[in-house]
Order: sequence, then structure tokens, then C-alpha cells
Amino acid sequence: METEGMKKNGGVLAAFLRTGALLGLVAVMAVASPAQTSMEDRMAALEARLQQQNARIQQLEKELAVSKAEVAVEAVALKGAAVSDFESGQPLIRPAVLVSSSPSPAPSPVLVPAAAAEPAAAAAPAPQDPTTSPDFEGFNFFRGVRFSGFLDAYYGFNFDEPADRKVPYRNFDFNHNSLTLNQVSLDMSKPVSESSPLGYMLQMGIGPTADWVNSGDFGIGNSTAAHFFQYYLSGRVPVGKGLTIDVGKYVTQHGAEVIDSRPGWNYSRGLLFAWAIPYYHFGLRASYPVSDKVTLGASISNGWNNVIENNGGKTYGFSIVYNPSARFSFIQNYMVGPEQGDVSDSENYRHLWDSLITVKLHDKVTFMTNFDYGMDRIVGGEHVHWIGTANYLRFQFTPSFALTPRFEFYNDPMGFTTGVRQQLKEFTLTPEFIVNENMVMRFEYRRDWSNVGVFGGDTRDDARSQDTAAVGLILKF
Repeated sequence: METEGMKKNGGVLAAFLRTGALLGLVAVMAVASPAQTSMEDRMAALEARLQQQNARIQQLEKELAVSKAEVAVEAVALKGAAVSDFESGQPLIRPAVLVSSSPSPAPSPVLVPAAAAEPAAAAAPAPQDPTTSPDFEGFNFFRGVRFSGFLDAYYGFNFDEPADRKVPYRNFDFNHNSLTLNQVSLDMSKPVSESSPLGYMLQMGIGPTADWVNSGDFGIGNSTAAHFFQYYLSGRVPVGKGLTIDVGKYVTQHGAEVIDSRPGWNYSRGLLFAWAIPYYHFGLRASYPVSDKVTLGASISNGWNNVIENNGGKTYGFSIVYNPSARFSFIQNYMVGPEQGDVSDSENYRHLWDSLITVKLHDKVTFMTNFDYGMDRIVGGEHVHWIGTANYLRFQFTPSFALTPRFEFYNDPMGFTTGVRQQLKEFTLTPEFIVNENMVMRFEYRRDWSNVGVFGGDTRDDARSQDTAAVGLILKF
């Protein structure tokens, strides 16, 4: 049983415990009050730091915007420098640096942008093979090289329907009622200039046109050179305004028409092109611009249409080009020299006067006239001559459509060039359609007539004339 003393002691202990708990709570509250005050200070300090950080972030954002603006200005400046490099003949984009992990040629080089490769290159520059380096000077010779060419095909029909299926007195469009690949030409050229004083021209051709033009070379066994219309080296001598010299095989400077089909106004070649002038020469020629309006030229060659000399003399050529404005030009050519085989006597020299005038009558109308006179002496001392004129009127109705009539008169009184004493005339009408930048179509109607019966056929009794039609297709690249 509990005693009275035990109860009393228990009450005292309980009272003591309650008093101790109360004192502890007071102590805790006393301690807690300073801690609360310190936390508020810390929160205030943290907010101040956050405000400082925000201010710093805003400052950094402003500095970043300024940096972007400076980078943009620098990029514009670099772009301008790149364009200037391009205009000066340098590549628009700088060449990359070729970096290889091994000096041996077996691994393929890794193409790394120049900007990224600069630190590595500065740390340990690797030797480069000069034959594969973009800066190899040997490649400079090919800067400015132009590649071009064309394919010329046609279908022609002679209304006389000759038994031999040929069209007489023509050059290149010989075939009747036949689809014909006329010529294929590939050009590789490098024009000379002040910055590039050495150049060249290489024009290779295959097809019936090449065979006909180079028949003289084929006749003497020079078949390799016969597959080239032109091949010559060019050099610019820094004298005055610049003297240009060509050495090799080059097309003649005479006439209004050329072997190349691309610049022609008509599809068929005219009488003067076929019978009055040469096709090409082999030798040396020079040209010098006296002024912006006048250019002089001179040449020395082996003769007419022969790469290898056929006699003991040389043929000399002289020319003057006068261009006073964009609407008028005048060209006068003169050539003289022995052309008969094994004849070099000055009394047997061949002379050729060739004149060409071009007048732009209107923005869409151009007139051109060509005059040729030639004379020679054949074996026995007989004097021969020939004379002719060709007249063109080109109407450029739209950028893709043009119409060109042509009229020619050619007199061969001794039959020296055509083989028959006759007077030839021809009229041609040529509509031209430019399908696109690589394709040109020319339709053509032509009538030839003579004062003697030189045209034959199965459907006409009159042999003094012939009518033909053709369509030509020229693919350019």
C-alpha cells in the first residue's frame, strides 16, 4: 500500500517536473527569438545579392548585344573583302587547309576549314605536297581558262531531188533529204590580258564540216592537225596599249561569216564564204589597239588553207578595224602572197581585198554588207579574178526570235573558183528561234540561180536554179 509519505514525495516530484518544463520552454523561447532575427537578416542579404546578380546579368546582356553588333560589322567588312578578291580573280572563299594525321600518302587528307585549322597549324605545321596544295603555282596557268563547244545538226531538202542527193555550190549543208550531224566542236581557250600575258586557243572539230575545211591537210597526210579548226599560242607584249601575238593555226580574218555555227545569222553559209575567201591560215599574226576606236593587224602565214608550206613564198595580211561607236564598224582586210604550188614569183601573187561594214539602224534592226575582190595568175601567166558582195538585214523582233534575209551576188568570169564561168546569185530567208540559252533552231528557205545551167535534178527542166529548205539545230554549252 502506498504510505502518506510516498504520496507526498510523488506530488513534490510532479511539481518539480512541471516547473522544470516551464523553465525549459522559457529558455527555448528566449533562444528562439534571436535565431528568428538572424534568419530575417539572412533573407534580406540574399535578396540584396539577387538584385546584384540581376544587375550583373543585365550588364552582361548589354555587352553581348554590343559584341554581336561588332561581329556583324566585321562580317560585312570580310564579305566586302571577299567580293573584292573575287573581282580581282581570287577565289571568293579562301581555300581550306589540307591536314593529314600521317605524312604518308596512303590516308586520305581531311578537309578542315582554315579558321579551325589555324591553331593546330601554328602549334605543329605539317609539310604539304606542292603538287596538291591549293597554292601550287602550276595551277595558275589554268586560271581564266574557258571551256565551251557546240553540236550542229540539220535536215535539208533540195526540191530538184538530185540523183546524187547533194546540194551543189554549198558549204557544209551538202546533203539532200538526210538527217546530218554537221559538226561537233570543243573549245578550250585562255584570253590574254594585262594580268595574264600568256594564253592559247584550242578548237577541235569532227564531222563533215571538219573534213571539208581541212581537206587540204588530209590530202598531204596531215590528218592529225586536220581535226582542229584552230590551235595557237597567244602572248601579250607590254608595249603601249598592249601588242597581242598569236602563233599557230587560226581561222581567216576575211568575210562576214565563220566556220563556227553559233554566231551566224543564217544557217547555210553564203557564196562569198564558200568561194571568195580562205578558211584558215598557219603562221603568226599580231594586233595592236591604236586607240579605243582603231585596231591594226598584220600576219605572215604559209598561205591559204595549208598548215605546211606548198611553195617558196609567204602570204602577208594586213587589217584595220574602225569602231567609232556601238552602231557602226568598218573592217578592211588585204592579203597577198603566192598560192600556186611551187610558185613564188611576185608576178604570180594572189591578192584579196575584203571589206565589211556593220550598221545598227535601230535597236532591233542591223544591216551588214561584205565585199570581196580577188585576183591571181595561174600557170601560163593567165590573169584571173573574182568579185562578189553579200548583204544582210537582221530583225531582232524579240530576244528569242529573229529574222534574217540575205542576198548575194558572185561573179566568177574565168571559172577560177567555182570551175565554171558564171554569175551566181542567192537569196536566203532565215527565221531563228532561241529555245533556251543552250539551244538555237534556224529554219531556212534558199534559192540559188546562175546564168548558166549548173544545177541539175530529176524534177526540174531548168538547170539554172535550185530551191532548198532546211532546219538546223545548234546545241551550245
